[in-house]
Amino acid sequence: MKHFLIIYAHPNPESFNAGIKNTVVKTLEEAKASFTVLDLYHENYNPVITLDEMKGKLNAESLQHQEMIRQATHLIFIFPVFWFRAPAMMEGFIDKTFIPGFAYRFKKLFGKYGIPIPLLKDKNVLTIVTHGAPALPVKTIYVNAVKFRFLLGFLSFCFNLFKCKIVQLWSIPFIDEAQRNKYLRKVERLILKRI
Repeated sequence: MKHFLIIYAHPNPESFNAGIKNTVVKTLEEAKASFTVLDLYHENYNPVITLDEMKGKLNAESLQHQEMIRQATHLIFIFPVFWFRAPAMMEGFIDKTFIPGFAYRFKKLFGKYGIPIPLLKDKNVLTIVTHGAPALPVKTIYVNAVKFRFLLGFLSFCFNLFKCKIVQLWSIPFIDEAQRNKYLRKVERLILKRI
């Protein structure tokens, strides 16, 4: 049976990101799909990794989050772009949760070289990212660094890339209500395809 885990990071409950999360939840509810929401800001998540955690001694919260990920067939990440990356809340969650032995392992090739082997390759991953900037400069001048950093620096280590999709929504502070509604309808369609 499919189970969706929504991993959400935005501090403002009235933001457009909250509207995206609410659209995802409403779509899943209406389809009577099984899901859990992990709202990192609402839960007052501490994204700072400790020395013990760096050494692999996970706290109860991280172990619980790993279990939530294990139980999920589909992960949905929702976050805004801050300085060409996810918010620190999401970055810390990734650092503390998707660790070697749980999310990936290294296979030695030769000498000092190895490749990551994903351990969560059975999961489907949808990432919905909002930008303050328009698409053109991000995709040209900045070679879509946000997308490829998340895709190659995180998702490729842990998941089957053929089961991962990143959707970018552009110019959020500057678009009108009609465009926002169009984006939300797109989000709804994305979820319906996965149910």
